Amino acid sequence: MTDIDVLEYSLHRVDLQEVGPVLLAVDGSASGLKKYAERVLKELFESSRARYFRFQSMGELVASSLVDILDGGDWGDKSSEIAKKLYDVEVDVQERVDKLGTKVRRGGLLQIKIKHEGKVKFVITKIDDDDFFDETELELKSGLPASKARLQKTAVAAFSDEKVCEELILSDSKPTISEYWYRYFLVAAQLTDSETNTKNAFQSIERLLNREVKKVSSVDYWFLRNEIVGHFRNEESLAFDDLVEKVAKHKPESEVFKDKFPGFLDAFRNLPKSSSKPFETQFDIAPGVIKAKIIKKIFLDQNFELRISGEVEDLRTKISADEDSKGKFVKIYSDAGYEEFKSRDPRSGG
Repeated sequence: MTDIDVLEYSLHRVDLQEVGPVLLAVDGSASGLKKYAERVLKELFESSRARYFRFQSMGELVASSLVDILDGGDWGDKSSEIAKKLYDVEVDVQERVDKLGTKVRRGGLLQIKIKHEGKVKFVITKIDDDDFFDETELELKSGLPASKARLQKTAVAAFSDEKVCEELILSDSKPTISEYWYRYFLVAAQLTDSETNTKNAFQSIERLLNREVKKVSSVDYWFLRNEIVGHFRNEESLAFDDLVEKVAKHKPESEVFKDKFPGFLDAFRNLPKSSSKPFETQFDIAPGVIKAKIIKKIFLDQNFELRISGEVEDLRTKISADEDSKGKFVKIYSDAGYEEFKSRDPRSGG
């Protein structure tokens, strides 16, 4: 945290049970707020989730308020206006989801102005507001988590010396970034569409698997690929850190790959930036883009191919390789296949 200088900070409670956002603290008016802000910043900059956006118009409230602050506008007034904008947006969202029986999560809106990497940046983050038991006063109270800042949604806007927004990075605790956060509150648009992200991510992973796994251990390649294909097919969004966690649970089949697995995992983790076609670490999956690429064929023998058209549930228990006195073979558990090839007793008329 030595390269981050906290310049301003404010905290509002945004709870639709209240009539508007409630200002809890601005700058030094609350003891410990700066330390809490620094803790949140540490968690934020250690997070691997990020998607790049741009403000659609610098005339919209959030964007224009940040520029006004850079021009000397009052931090307290402007941060309160931003909190009011979020409150109004969440009121509209709640009206739309009422019929679904869901509730917009309450939270604290923490806004921080910092100097980081030579640039002025604004961090706007909504943090979970939860109940806790105060052991000193023996009362149930409400507040922000202290042990770990649970960031619901975050925006980091970096400005140049000319007060131009050069970068807007968003992240969300959920796999997908909430539409109301970027579209209606920030009024921002994605820089890279989901189709491009999906294509680049899947192709980059496929190349890595071919290069680092298949040449070493084919069986590990197929099991890993099956897990990854399943993730792309069954999830609506990709949070890359979740996929990394899933891949990290793989238990290598071969001793050779077991030794190479830690290096492979590091390469996998760094793919979003190291790939020749980089991709973002949080985006909606466009399944149509990779539908054809998911299909794989394995040559078995002359006129025999095994076609894998998607993820196979419990692949480890459904297929195995072995050999007997006749030679090497692949065993696949299949009720349908059994019915096609089982021996029939001619006396039964079958």
